[in-house]
Amino acid sequence: VEDPLLSNDPEFSQQWGLKNTGQSGGIVGMDINVEPAWNYSTGEGIVVAVIDQGIQLDHPDLQENIYYISYDTETNTSPSRIYGDHGTSCAGIIGAVKDNNIGVAGIAPDCKLMSISNTLRSSDLYVSNIAKGINWAWINGADIISNSYHAPMSSYITDAINNAVNNGRNGLGCPVLFASGNDNISSVNYPASLANTIAVGAMSSCGER
Repeated sequence: VEDPLLSNDPEFSQQWGLKNTGQSGGIVGMDINVEPAWNYSTGEGIVVAVIDQGIQLDHPDLQENIYYISYDTETNTSPSRIYGDHGTSCAGIIGAVKDNNIGVAGIAPDCKLMSISNTLRSSDLYVSNIAKGINWAWINGADIISNSYHAPMSSYITDAINNAVNNGRNGLGCPVLFASGNDNISSVNYPASLANTIAVGAMSSCGER
């Protein structure tokens, strides 16, 4: 059986987070240990909603995995819009197509990516639009909801997360992931601090927080 980590994607050798071979001065094995996971699943049949600045829907390394519907929380319309490059980057980490001779390989390279766009800029409507995006995701078929940002504490957002966790996937519940924070502090930012979310932190290629 072919090693699932043998990827023809030209940037794969630089993806130490997936396979740390000591490249760029890192420590071998300081990665997410994706190799055994790929032996069980590559995300086929799973829809991951990316609530962020919007995914580039025609990106050559993502297009094959883009879910058929998307949503913009700012205008309450479809398709999603682009408010920055952060959403496309996050989508690539999650679900870039593998073995297509383009770019990188995603962690779940056979999943579908649901784009839900938001400016991620503070405004009077910010928290309500984030909540709207979370609710739209689970109502419209997301299995997992990925959020790489933090927000002001809000009952709107907490309620939307509760809705997704309790009612998503036809009552099975959606896992909801949030970034724990990018400021190198010991506490975990809201909403990642909620008990029913999965808080995701980061480390360097040498295993440092």
